[in-house]
Amino acid sequence: MKIKYTLYFLALLFCVASPAYAQLKNAVIIRDTIYSNELQEKRALEIVLPADYATAPAKKYDATYVTDGEWNTQIVTNIDRFLEIQFIPSNIIVSMPNVYKNGENMRERDCTPTHINNVPVSGGAGKYLAFIKNEVMPYINKKYRTSGMNTLYGSSLAGIFTMYAIIKEPRLFQSYLLADPALWWDNGYAFKLADDNLGKLNLKDITLLMTGREGPAAIGMGIVKMDSIFRKQAPAGLHWKTMYYNDETHNSMIFRTLYDGLKYTYYGYSKEPMQFHPQNGIMLKGQPIKININGDLLKQLRYTTDGSQPTEASTAVVDQTITLQNPARLTIKALSNRPVYEQQATADYVLGETLPAKAKLKGLTPEGWSYAYYEGSWDSMPDFKNLKPLQTGKAGKDFDPTRLPKQQNFACVFSGQIEVQAAGYHIFAINCDGGARLYIDNKLVIDDGTLHARGNFKSYVLPLAKGFHNFRLQYFEKTGKASINLIYITPDNENGRPIPLSLQYGK
Repeated sequence: MKIKYTLYFLALLFCVASPAYAQLKNAVIIRDTIYSNELQEKRALEIVLPADYATAPAKKYDATYVTDGEWNTQIVTNIDRFLEIQFIPSNIIVSMPNVYKNGENMRERDCTPTHINNVPVSGGAGKYLAFIKNEVMPYINKKYRTSGMNTLYGSSLAGIFTMYAIIKEPRLFQSYLLADPALWWDNGYAFKLADDNLGKLNLKDITLLMTGREGPAAIGMGIVKMDSIFRKQAPAGLHWKTMYYNDETHNSMIFRTLYDGLKYTYYGYSKEPMQFHPQNGIMLKGQPIKININGDLLKQLRYTTDGSQPTEASTAVVDQTITLQNPARLTIKALSNRPVYEQQATADYVLGETLPAKAKLKGLTPEGWSYAYYEGSWDSMPDFKNLKPLQTGKAGKDFDPTRLPKQQNFACVFSGQIEVQAAGYHIFAINCDGGARLYIDNKLVIDDGTLHARGNFKSYVLPLAKGFHNFRLQYFEKTGKASINLIYITPDNENGRPIPLSLQYGK
């Protein structure tokens, strides 16, 4: 009983839209500068806006803050754009190039949390963190449409800075990505910092990914030891992971860390809304139904059957399927490492009886329902009792909805009977642009009657006896692209299909 959208662009199809293919476009880097009172110097910023930033003026965006910006702006942007096709929402990239003085890169000053004698400029991580918190982030938040959800990325020395940041400012960012961090700095200062503080921090719903090179390199960089500290001290609610890569160099770790880190940051995120089918319906006592959930990227699915809110402790969905044994209020939640992107839906399955077959109505013949065509401008389903059809007929094999007088500001009612060939649970599903309502035996089973764009199937399961059942489908379109799909799932065909003309009776 799984509805697969790509298979069913048939039945009552008023239009066919060409598929849209995501395209990676060359990013425009906005180069800016601000004066830092914290650092007493002018600092460069490189900002890359999402591809739809100019065309979606009401939309707000998460931000990814990137250290070592002179090396990483284009790298982060390319990986981010690639991931945006499927796995993550659009981000504003805020890249922070290092400052150079007398030809010397000041990253050893800005990224190191303590001073050591053989690196005279070291120990400025506190000021650099204050610069980001008090100057860069307010500047970006004021100038651009940010959501308040932020990621910090750093590698090597900037990796230990990122670890320092999560300890000192645990709620400043929602995600921390560390590529081959130099945790050995100052005889392992970061180990003591984490050991003393990690367990006391509020890191609920914060994400951290730390990566290293397999073998001696991971030990030498201090990653293995830090991983052991996290295993013992990580507070509840922190989403964290250590990943070890083989066949990588210190510099090449950037690419895989960004890719895996951003995916982990948004684990559970899906661009498409969570849908499950059937969404509502009637159940028979002692006869379970199977609920199928659409969405390959929905990884952390939990559900309840008593109307309560699902949590991480609730029953997990296995293989995108739930077998509902009894009538219930089913609530399914798709958890995410970033809760703002979690999705939830509720459906009611009530106890009932099999709908008995009706007598075959006189004058009805197979090969298509009757249809009535109306014109008007509506935002919700009109009352057809007060309207006079402008055109009537039978929607048989030669019926072409694209040849109706209008493709906008019109309505159609398809009516007659459907012949049910096998008793049992039957599922009806509708996806349309405009609005639709479906009645079976004069019972409203799908009410999707307010104006909307296509994209979400509405579905209903009900037990039907073998034989004839009254059928009525109402549809209206205003100014969109007229289209409606009606999918039919039977006890002997769980894949779903359009209702065959041979089972449609009209006159």
